[in-house]
Formats: sequence, C-alpha cells, structure tokens
Amino acid sequence: MKFNVKKPASLLLVLSMLVLALSACGSSDKGASGDAGADSKTDTGGSAPAAESVKLKFYAQYSDPDKAVYDAAAEAMKKVMPEVSVDFEVSAQDDEQKIKTYAAAGSLPDIFYASSGLIETLKKSDNLATMDDVIKENNLEDKLNESAKPMMWNKDGHSYAVPNVGQWAGLIYYNKELFSQNNVKVPANYDEFLEAVKAFNAKKITPLEVFAKEKWPAVLLLDMAVVGSEPGGLKKLDNGEGTFSDEAYVKGAQKLEELTKAGLISKNAFNTTADDAAAQFSSGKAAMYMNGAWSMSNLDSLMGDKVGILYTPLADADKVDQVKWNLSGGGFNQGFAVSKNSKNKDVAVKYAALFSLEFAKQRVILLSDPNSILAEKVTPVKGLSPIQQQYADDSVNFKTMTTFAWGYENAKFKTAVEDNTQKLLAGQSAGDFVKDMNKALETARK
Repeated sequence: MKFNVKKPASLLLVLSMLVLALSACGSSDKGASGDAGADSKTDTGGSAPAAESVKLKFYAQYSDPDKAVYDAAAEAMKKVMPEVSVDFEVSAQDDEQKIKTYAAAGSLPDIFYASSGLIETLKKSDNLATMDDVIKENNLEDKLNESAKPMMWNKDGHSYAVPNVGQWAGLIYYNKELFSQNNVKVPANYDEFLEAVKAFNAKKITPLEVFAKEKWPAVLLLDMAVVGSEPGGLKKLDNGEGTFSDEAYVKGAQKLEELTKAGLISKNAFNTTADDAAAQFSSGKAAMYMNGAWSMSNLDSLMGDKVGILYTPLADADKVDQVKWNLSGGGFNQGFAVSKNSKNKDVAVKYAALFSLEFAKQRVILLSDPNSILAEKVTPVKGLSPIQQQYADDSVNFKTMTTFAWGYENAKFKTAVEDNTQKLLAGQSAGDFVKDMNKALETARK
C-alpha cells in the first residue's frame, strides 16, 4: 500500500487535533458540573438504545365503570411497551357521530374504539390500519377462546381491531322489588310484558327506561320484538334479505306501536343519556331498563340482588319455549382500531392489539366480566355476582344473536332504521313505519 508523505507542519497539526479529540472523549461522560454522574457508566453489553418515547391519542369509553379497566390495562402495558403513553379522550354518547366527524376532517385519534359497522364505513374511506402482521407475530389468535377467534377477522380476511370484549346480548333488566311491591308479574312473554307496562304506567312508574338520546336503543327494542319470530332480526334485512313487509317485521313494529300507546317510555326519554337512565332505574323510578349485558356489573353495584334480567320478553306466548335463546345483541370484529394516517402507526397498531387483550383481562379481574374472550382462565377479584353467574350459566344455551345497530354494515340502512325507530317510539303508526322503511330499503340496496 502506498502512503502519502505529509509535511512536518501538517503532521504537527494532525497530532494536535488527535490530542484534542482524545481529551474530548475522556470528558464526554461527565455531568454538566464536570463530575462523573449517575449516567457516566457506559453500556458495554451491546444492548440496543432505548426506544423513543411515543404518546398516543386514545378515543375511548373512558368513564365508569370501565375507567378503572382502562387505567389498569394502561398500567400493565407499561411493562410491555414502556416507551408508550396514552392520552385518553372520553368518547361522546352520540352514535359514533364525533368519531365519524374526526374521520371526515382527517383528524382521527391514533387509537379508537370501532364497532363492526364503523369499521365498514372507515374501510371504504381508507382510514384504517390493518393488524394482520401484529396478530401473527404475537400469536394473538391463540390467546382467544374458540368462540372469540372469528371476532378477530373481518369478512375481507383482514383484521382491523382485536376484540376487547365478548358478544354481549341485549337485555331488559327489571327491579325485582318494584315488581313484588306492586304485585306485577315478571313478564315471560309479550302479553305479560304489555300488562306490566299498563300496570306500572297506571301507578305513575316509568315501565321501561330507555336512553333514546342515542338512537341504537330504539333499534334494539324493535329487534327484540322481531327475534321471537325471526331469529335473524333486523340484521337479516341489513344483509339484503327480506323486506319490512315480511310478517315478523310487521308484527314487531305493531308491538312497539301498541307498547308506546300503553305508556312504555317516559316523556323525557329522547333527552335521556345512558347514565341518566341507569340512575332512574337504580333509584326505583323505573320498573325496567334496557341495555347490553355489559351493564350487569354497574347495576349490580348499584342495586345488588334487586335487579334481574329478561332475555326475550317480547316473544309470543306460544313461541317462547322455541325462541328463548334467540337473542338480540352480539356483533363481530369490533375493538380498538388504529388510524391509517397516525404518525406512529406501527407503534399504535401493536399497542392497540395488545391493549385489547389486556383490557379483556382486566374486565374479568375488576368487573367480573362473565363473558371473557380469553383462552387464559382469569379469576375475578370479587367473584361473580348472582346476576353475572346467571348470565354465565345461561350463555351456554344461547343459540343465535343478531347484532346491535352499530354492527350494521349497510350505512344507509343503519341511518334509516335508527331514524325511523325513533319515530315509532315517538308515536308513529306501524303501518307508516313499514312503508317508510321499505322505501329506505330500496334506496339502501341500490
């Protein structure tokens, strides 16, 4: 190899620079004061540098009773992804309007809860990140029980949200004490339900507390009136099968019309939130209350053994035994989703996927969730309450479930059925409802 011979002055300059460089290296691990501090030790083990801190915006139902679950899951995630912190934004009780507004404005949070219906909407606008790779890399499907595994995947073969809870049934809760004190029979079929409504209305007690400020509860109520004759419920229409002129749907609408005339709901129902409705029911101002089975934990804490559950009280008396376990509610491929446009998309996808399963675990631990999706056996801190134990025991008998309104995939159908069931509960005739919905179906299916 041939070396270039430098002039003495140049050589002296090079040596001087070398001395300065060595001096700088010798002092680089000192603190600002010049003394060796706690950080002066050099890692010689070849470990990778610490990951850069990331803060994610998380739009969620961050309120009681789930607030403690979110906090516990976030705390547990610090051990898995310590570089990530989350800033929770409490989601609005507005039938997903705010999150859709975020999407339209291009300002979706990094992570947000997405129903199966919202997933379909945001897929079309190319707003969702897929979770396929993270699921496979972390063997997440193996961590779900067999009934929950299908919930991981969308019908297009991809995953947009790892499930965070099981398939909850839609239920009607009743106040055992009020029924007993007023000598009203707990309804097992539609005729008995109608009589209970009339009896409580006559006593100035709200028969059924419905938080109709949101639109999906009215849809659930109609679905409950339909599944006694048609197990597919309103979801069958969403799938493109049948019309509202079919007997099951006409009869369901007629039942709601009759119940409304009998005084089913309060005059303030359309201004009532879920929290308000639960408070009215738990305080004894309403005989019954409708919500998903996820409400069991909260109602149990408020009412103890005063609360009971009804599955299909709107079925005809001669069909009850046949349809008892054909339920409203349920849903697939829903959980915590990630914006495709997140600046930290890859980190957010991994965090959301792992957080979903930790959330499911903490729901069992803290809220005694009887509907766990996990393969792992998790023990609740407080055990199961009587109402939760009943639901857990009954769930093995469930035959079919439909879905909640947020699970409808045809956005035009969803909007139409939400708007028109509100009108039905406000006093519209069943005939006009059926006519309006058949027109809406034609438009939705074009």
